[in-house]
Amino acid sequence: MSMWKKLKQLLTAQSDESSTDESDLEFVAFQSNDPIDVLFAKNFNAGGGQFFYCDGEQEALETLKEIIGNEQIDQIICFEDKLQSFLNRLNVKHTSMLGDSDFSFIECEYLVAYDGAIMLSSHQTSGRKLNELPDNFIIYANPKQLVSNISEALQRLKSCKGDNLPSNITSIRGKNMHNFDSSPNAKNIFLLLVEQI
Repeated sequence: MSMWKKLKQLLTAQSDESSTDESDLEFVAFQSNDPIDVLFAKNFNAGGGQFFYCDGEQEALETLKEIIGNEQIDQIICFEDKLQSFLNRLNVKHTSMLGDSDFSFIECEYLVAYDGAIMLSSHQTSGRKLNELPDNFIIYANPKQLVSNISEALQRLKSCKGDNLPSNITSIRGKNMHNFDSSPNAKNIFLLLVEQI
């Protein structure tokens, strides 16, 4: 059984436990012996993010369709051609105009295991600042984007982008991270972690 299948089972089991409430969810210490993927998932979920592991593109499409239906999204902000093609396949209206939707559908730079944060840059937001975007995000990512901490993420970003570094780099966290609901970086996040085949 693959690590991702085990991770999916672990997260499903945790969400099915009826005795768990929000007060029981705590930030998982970085010293954990868990693999980086499991550590990220635990911290992301503890912070209020909603994690969806997808075996491939087809499962990602089905999950995206469910999220859009459950959240009653009529139109979604999307800047990237690849993601717009997903929305087109689902017959979902999309726009690049801010203020026309309460949801954004974007990719990310990295997934940070240390605190379950998602690193974004101006490359994903089309140059928009975080406070200009809606508070609801659907993030499309893959397991290769998992890093231990922000320092590793920044080193990788510098290494792979070279002279094309983004002008703005930030991180978003789930709305319950450390119980700071008023934090400007606390967002309602649906993460599609898609295995690349």
